[in-house]
Amino acid sequence: MRIAGEKVHRDRTIEVTYPYTGEVIATVPKATLDDVRNALRIARDYKPTLTRYERYKILMRAGEIIASRLDEMSRTITLESGLSRKDSLYEVGRASDVLLFAANQALVDDGQVFSCDLTHHGKSRKVYTMREPLLGAITAITPFNHPLNQVIHKVAPAIATNNRIVLKPSEKTPLTAFLLADILYEAGLPPQMLSVLTGDPKEIADELLTNADVDLVTFTGGVPIGKYIAGKATYKRQILELGGNDPIIVMEDADIEEAATLAA
Repeated sequence: MRIAGEKVHRDRTIEVTYPYTGEVIATVPKATLDDVRNALRIARDYKPTLTRYERYKILMRAGEIIASRLDEMSRTITLESGLSRKDSLYEVGRASDVLLFAANQALVDDGQVFSCDLTHHGKSRKVYTMREPLLGAITAITPFNHPLNQVIHKVAPAIATNNRIVLKPSEKTPLTAFLLADILYEAGLPPQMLSVLTGDPKEIADELLTNADVDLVTFTGGVPIGKYIAGKATYKRQILELGGNDPIIVMEDADIEEAATLAA
C-alpha cells in the first residue's frame, strides 16, 4: 500500500490474477482498520500549500512520466484487468489527457466579483470571493473495469483543487493505482495528499465511509453498492457515478434479435 508515500506491507494479502488464465500475477496487502484511520488522519491533518502553478506543474510532469512509461502501464492494465493491449494503450493515452485537462483547470481563477450597488439600499462597493480547499479527507472508491482511467478521474481533480485523497481501488485491479501514485510522488506531489489502500471491502469499506475525518465520498460502480454508500455515508458530501442507467431505444425497423443480443 501507499500511506502518505510510505510503502506498507501486511502479512495478510490479496491475490491479483490475470482474468483469462487465473494466473496469480501479484499480491497486495490487506489493509487493517488502523491503516485506514491512519491514512485518513494524515490526509485530514495535512494543510496543502501548493500554488496553482505548482499543481499545474505536478500534473503536467505526471503526464510526461506516464507517456514515457506507456508500455509498462499498458501491460500492467492488461495483466490485472484482461483488457486487450489495444484498449489498455488507449487508456494510458486518455490518462495523459485527463492530467492535461486537470492541470489547465488548476490555472483557472474561479473566484467571482459581485457589485453591491444593485438596489436603492446598496453600497458602491464590490465583494470578492475565492475558492479554497476546505475539505478534510476525500475517500475515493473505484471499480475494476478501467484501472487507470477510473482512478485518475478522481485523483487529478483532487490535486488540481489542492485537496487530499485516500483511494481504495478495486481489489481485483490495484496495481495500476500503485503505479500512478508513485508517478505522482515522483512528479512532486506531497505524499500526504494521496494514499492508496488495498483490502477487503467487507472489512474496511464502512470505515472509509463513516470516519469523522472524511468530508466527501466519491464512488464509481454498481447501483447496489452506490445505494449502500448513500445510506451509510450520511451527512457527508457524496459523488456517486453508478452504472445501469444507459437507455437503449429500439426503433420499429430494428433487427429485434440483434437489439436483444446487444442489450443483454
